[in-house]
Amino acid sequence: MSSHRRRDVLKGAGAIGVGAMTSLAGCAGNQGNGGSGTISVGHLAALSGPFATIGNPSRDGADLAAKQINNSDSDIEIDVTHADTESSPETGVTKARELVQQENIDVLMGFGSSSVAKAVSEFANTQDTLMVTTIAQTPDITTSGCNRVTFRTASNLDQLTTALAQTTDEMTDGTRIAGILPDYTFGQQTWEVYQREMENLGAEVVNETFPSFGQGDYQNEIQETLNADPDIVYTSMWAGDLITFIQQANGFDFFEQIPDFVAGSGAITDVSRSLGSDMQEMIAVDRYFFQYPDTENNQQFVDAWQSEYDEIPVNVGQETYAGVYGVLEAANASGGTSTDDLISGLEGLEWQAPEGTKTMRAADHQAIDDNIWTGRVGPVDDLDFYGFTEMLPVDGASVTPEPDCDL
Repeated sequence: MSSHRRRDVLKGAGAIGVGAMTSLAGCAGNQGNGGSGTISVGHLAALSGPFATIGNPSRDGADLAAKQINNSDSDIEIDVTHADTESSPETGVTKARELVQQENIDVLMGFGSSSVAKAVSEFANTQDTLMVTTIAQTPDITTSGCNRVTFRTASNLDQLTTALAQTTDEMTDGTRIAGILPDYTFGQQTWEVYQREMENLGAEVVNETFPSFGQGDYQNEIQETLNADPDIVYTSMWAGDLITFIQQANGFDFFEQIPDFVAGSGAITDVSRSLGSDMQEMIAVDRYFFQYPDTENNQQFVDAWQSEYDEIPVNVGQETYAGVYGVLEAANASGGTSTDDLISGLEGLEWQAPEGTKTMRAADHQAIDDNIWTGRVGPVDDLDFYGFTEMLPVDGASVTPEPDCDL
């Protein structure tokens, strides 16, 4: 394992601070260049329960984008309806069916859970309804389970986890790794990628545990992992599960005994804010952290979010915000708002989001971000929660596999 040899490290609190509030209209792209009418978006995510820390910011991102677009000179308006999936594939499909068949929505969007996203993608394909996944990370919906109506406007777990493995290699000296993974599609797939990449870099796996999704009590997994004496512990638990795990692990002095803890959920800010002083230092990947990149576009977005919600934006909020603007740009590019028009406009689309440039690959409907944000998380000056103290951006194209989809 090596240290700090490949990419420039961005240190400190980053380039974007918490500045004066400004109004924002359409920072994510050009508007009014083609098409007219209303696009109705059915946003589905966990809006209740332990995973609402993901779903509610996603809801807010959709609402902020719609408000900006509808208050601008765009010829297209966005109407958003929200539904709670309760993190259940069955509930997700039921709510999607209601939105499509009763509310006549044009686009299904959101999806925090990979299992929910897979189930709704299959349903959307039977209805010829556009589905835009802005949160769920399973590669299945753009590989083995790809279809013409399903798009993902954010990096998937293959891209994120490969980037995180590279950063683990650069920031640590250990070679003995253990995994604590949620026992469902997302956890299994993230571990498969991380284990493969780390073994290719010279590490060995000394233990793995698979607690059930939403298990709540992780004491056995914590003790088993400590008994294996790893140098590095990787987990892809997220939201309420990761919060509970860290709280329980603190009672075992877990983080004092593990040299490096690595979090692969791609959503660390919501966990850090929820834990407060219970949060621990770690290496992590995030699709977006509000202090990066140092661009006017990002600063305008941060200011607008703070003005609207009186808090800083988290990655899922930014991703769904960017997803709404991606649909708008697709309508402008194609000159229409039908399913066929939006598919045509999205394929090959390049548009600007607060995090940077997004490019939608036509072959599999998977977005490629220009940067994936990885680095070390710890106390940051002027923040009351942990953020990135060292940032190692990874080029998104460099960790994106070749298309594995036949559309």
